[in-house]
Amino acid sequence: MKKSSLARIARRGFTLIELLAVILIISILVATLTPMVNDAIESAKVTGCQANLREIYKGLVLYNTKYGGIPNESGVKFFASLISKGAIDNTKTNAERLTCKAVDKSSLAIGTMEWQEWWNDLSRVDGTYSAYAGRDLKGFPLRQGLSSSGREPLVCDDNDPTLNHRTTTNVLYVDGSVQTFEFKALKEEGKLTKDETVLRVGPDSPIEDLTKFSLD
Repeated sequence: MKKSSLARIARRGFTLIELLAVILIISILVATLTPMVNDAIESAKVTGCQANLREIYKGLVLYNTKYGGIPNESGVKFFASLISKGAIDNTKTNAERLTCKAVDKSSLAIGTMEWQEWWNDLSRVDGTYSAYAGRDLKGFPLRQGLSSSGREPLVCDDNDPTLNHRTTTNVLYVDGSVQTFEFKALKEEGKLTKDETVLRVGPDSPIEDLTKFSLD
């Protein structure tokens, strides 16, 4: 075989330097794109949670139409009543809407149960069933129901024992709007210290709106 032919064959492969350069480029791309992918996934979970809360509000409107008021239970029972009392159908889709999409259901009590059973028996339901917190109606009654002030909160991420979402806490209000509390912004405003890793929900929350929820 001629010497020129051997040289052409040898050049068909990568040199070590070329291979290392390719690996370096791929590593840089992975390091650059991974945070963007993670942020996109997180954003999708927040958006999905907001959609859940809006559907819960529709359920409360149906409950109000059917029973002439809103559920009178606090905490998770507040919105679990939508299914247990028949305001909305007990379908898999509706059952799954009563907890945050971002939280693994296996970490909740419902993780060991068939979806048909999650909200059927209201006497069994407590804060371990959902990653949402419902309004504390005993401590903060809504005397005018869904006609109350639009600033009155109804359901939110429970953030128990960690944040439902890495950056955001979603809150459903009595006018049907869903508003957010951004973890970074709260720290910048001094409402959370730099060392705090969770936005507490319930009586001890540093945010007034979030004190009106029960984790039970």
